[in-house]
Amino acid sequence: MKTIRILPILLLFPLSGTAQIQRDPGVPLLTAEERAVIDEQSAGFNRAIEPVIATAAESTVRVWSGTRRLAYGTVVDDGSIILTKWSELLRARGDLRVEADGDELRAVSLAGVYPGHDLALLEIHGDPLPAVAFDTTALPDLGSFLATPQPDGRLAAFGVVAVPARNLRQTDQAFLGVQGDPRYEDRGVRIADVVEDSAAANAGIRNGDVILSVDDREVNGLYELRNSLNGVPPGASLPLTLERDGRRITRDVIMGSRPEFPRFPGARLQRMERLGGPISRVRDEFPSAIETDMRPLPNQIGGPVVDLGGRVVGITLARAGRTRSYVMPAANILEMLASDPEDPAVVGERVAAARENNHHQGIHAPRQAPAEPGRGSAPSPERMDRHLSDMQRLLDLMLGEMDKLER
Repeated sequence: MKTIRILPILLLFPLSGTAQIQRDPGVPLLTAEERAVIDEQSAGFNRAIEPVIATAAESTVRVWSGTRRLAYGTVVDDGSIILTKWSELLRARGDLRVEADGDELRAVSLAGVYPGHDLALLEIHGDPLPAVAFDTTALPDLGSFLATPQPDGRLAAFGVVAVPARNLRQTDQAFLGVQGDPRYEDRGVRIADVVEDSAAANAGIRNGDVILSVDDREVNGLYELRNSLNGVPPGASLPLTLERDGRRITRDVIMGSRPEFPRFPGARLQRMERLGGPISRVRDEFPSAIETDMRPLPNQIGGPVVDLGGRVVGITLARAGRTRSYVMPAANILEMLASDPEDPAVVGERVAAARENNHHQGIHAPRQAPAEPGRGSAPSPERMDRHLSDMQRLLDLMLGEMDKLER
């Protein structure tokens, strides 16, 4: 199997980068002729794609604060409104301005925020710009090519759809509320602990029960149990087949919502996510996102995304990893724009309060203070859930990278 073949390589050359393959510095990886061929192919591809992205580029702007380029923006509505990435605007150190291709910098004002999508609305001062025409009929399929333009019509990034649109919010996903026993090696998942007031607790599931199947889908391990709940919304009722004291029983479980815990991603996870370049500060928990392998820079997020027919199918939401970016589908954008945005001042106060609270709790500290002897030795279910979530993200990243190595 592919994982078995590659894992020894990872063991020989750790992810930390302490061991590296040595080569003769005098031997180039590419000859001058090979480099010229690659450069020509790259230029040819860019020339071929420019007519496809040309119309969308007319509705793409750069958002500036002083000499700092914050993000891209997409002109929407009647041409007087720009949709852009909210968290990047928080880096502003002065007035906001936007720049279209061949146009001078224009003053804009913050008109509204959709914090759940990490998007903001900017109102243009002066004449309107060409507004984008979203296409909700061209739903990108798995493997479809996508591209996003720069304001001057050149290509910013391109790639393919890796995962169709899905909800990335943890709190919108079903939460069973059990912890599995990692020492259990028989079929099913033996429950080591049931979270108080969770869906499992309310259905009468007990410590020591063994989950054999979820909605007639057999589970043999924590990973399979987690996958069996993917896509299940809170409030859904699922039958669970259990083994208790040698007897099979069935419990109908009404799924709850996953609690929202503060996250403490480890330094290694952060380094993994940053492999290959900078990433967006806000890069997950979106209610609807298409995952792609496009690689726009964080300050190129917020622009339109087109398919090979030149149809605008969404906007870029975040650069989330070396080969992972998110796109918000056109249908969800229009649905969002039909709702009222929040007051920027109110959202700003909320962000400032959250930062202050995180500072007091030490959430952004690079290291946690060691626990006092005899205290904090037993991890809480909430902390375990956070660690499992981060471990799963790290595993997904590793498996994705290993899969790319074999292609």
